[in-house]
Amino acid sequence: MQKREKNQKPLSIIINFIMIIIATISILPFILMFVMSTQDNQMIFSGVTFRLGNALHDNFRTILEADYFRSVLNSLIVAVSSTVLTVLFSAMAGFAFAKYNFKHKNLLFQIVLMTMMVPMEVGLVAFAWEMRILHLSKTFLPLILPNIANAFGVFWMTQYMKDAFPYELVESGRIDGCNDMGVFIRLVLPIIRPAIFTLSIISFLQSWNSYLLPMIMINNPKMYTVPLVIASIGNMFVANYGARMLGVVIGILPIILLFVIFSKQITEGLAAGAVKG
Repeated sequence: MQKREKNQKPLSIIINFIMIIIATISILPFILMFVMSTQDNQMIFSGVTFRLGNALHDNFRTILEADYFRSVLNSLIVAVSSTVLTVLFSAMAGFAFAKYNFKHKNLLFQIVLMTMMVPMEVGLVAFAWEMRILHLSKTFLPLILPNIANAFGVFWMTQYMKDAFPYELVESGRIDGCNDMGVFIRLVLPIIRPAIFTLSIISFLQSWNSYLLPMIMINNPKMYTVPLVIASIGNMFVANYGARMLGVVIGILPIILLFVIFSKQITEGLAAGAVKG
């Protein structure tokens, strides 16, 4: 036993060393991004990589002139709304697919999975036309509505709920006087909390980082989201890369904060989903 432990110790040291190298390489882009946010274009293109510049104040003033913090609020409205609706409808659909038997259930579930193979860009023109016909193009709804029908969310919740609790729990809830919605809210939601946390983070990131859909649907600069404002910083001939990097640094802060606060729940949800899936 002791010999086996001695043989494993060098291997453990090597693995830890490799992990440290990988972690260092992974964090370098973030360090470089922060450094570039303090530089101007001339310093960036001069090849000075890891030296702080003196343009942080000018870059911050540039993003203020671009109404950057309004875009942060816009992105929060879109991302939070999309996340809440995605989790709600995905959980309800997953509950139905996992615990109910109805006609053509398997066929419907296969159709849902097939939609994951269709790129969003395929129906983007038709969707934009539909939103304009419904007079919704001047609102945030075109950025929120597509996330409600989230095929991955339905798949994730269905796979998680299949083994998360027995069907007898649903029956016991009905015996106690709950209808289907009461069973879902009072019994199911507390049990699937890890899956909800994980899907919430994934949905929030997807909506927060979305660029193509807002670029096509949003024409009013006051409704720009964070990616659109970052892309618009500068003039028509030269982009202000230092100010853009500062916008990116500020833009990733909510994401980092989410991971710091909910890292345990996200890990539990991913681990449980992997086992149940």
